[in-house]
Amino acid sequence: MDDDFGGPESHSGDAHRRRASHLYGLVITGAVLATAPDDVPIRRVVLLLLGTLAIYWVAETFVHWTATRTVLHRDLTRHERRSVVLDGWPLVASSAVPLALLFVEAVFRIETGTAVNIALAATVVLLVVVGHQMGRSGGLRGGRLLGASLFVGLLGVAMILLKTLLH
Repeated sequence: MDDDFGGPESHSGDAHRRRASHLYGLVITGAVLATAPDDVPIRRVVLLLLGTLAIYWVAETFVHWTATRTVLHRDLTRHERRSVVLDGWPLVASSAVPLALLFVEAVFRIETGTAVNIALAATVVLLVVVGHQMGRSGGLRGGRLLGASLFVGLLGVAMILLKTLLH
């Protein structure tokens, strides 16, 4: 019997949700970096970022778990539960590059404000790259692909403006 997961027992996950979670994780990462105070240690910024992403991941996973169970009118199988949990993981994993930058910056004792700005700039670049990849794999070409890439990048630019206005 087929279900909304795409097959009888062979669910390989929800590619749509994984892609969306990756992009959404970068947006959340940028938002946390944009609002991070400049006068706290980098390790605290890292904890704020990981904590925020974890809360969003748990909330989003709970919503998908509940919605899937509601649509299927039954409890989820072990495999379905695992897939729901893992499909949202890119929301947290997408922060790996900015977190690695913050770690290196902490080792070199770079001032928090500068470190956060560098991580935020990297997040903007990642947003453009991910937006481009998603657009290209979605069949966009030429001006439409450029427009999609720039739109996603503008989300990052908006976060930089937010940081500028807050600090």
